[in-house]
Amino acid sequence: MDEARVVINLKEGIVEVQGPPDFVQHCLDMYGPAIKGLLGLPQDVAATPEKARLLRRKRGVAAVTKSGRARRGSCIGAIRSDLEAGFFDKPRSIREIKQRLSEASITFTENGVRANLGKLSLAGSLDIVRKGRSVRYQRRAQP
Repeated sequence: MDEARVVINLKEGIVEVQGPPDFVQHCLDMYGPAIKGLLGLPQDVAATPEKARLLRRKRGVAAVTKSGRARRGSCIGAIRSDLEAGFFDKPRSIREIKQRLSEASITFTENGVRANLGKLSLAGSLDIVRKGRSVRYQRRAQP
């Protein structure tokens, strides 16, 4: 069985591809333009330890709302707190629920709210009230 091997050393950032010739050729065709683009970069592009420290990504930082306060929390947790507060004692639409969450400076997408309401209805906390095409959510009546 024939094998091909390519070793690319971009100043010690070694990339090695080994396998059947058609696989190696495919890799070269796919990554060749990117490698050629790297050859034209200035010499000081390589990350020094100082640059790497400055370019490090921040992780686990909460999103900041318009008011400047960071708000964290899950959508399902926010909906559960509204459920306990009695907000779902009468049927509520997605628009009303999303507006209630935004008043508390908590923003979620409509699909996120809808998915979490579905989870709560499957768990037995909420009932889905359908009237034509409209869907509303209400606290489940205790038997």
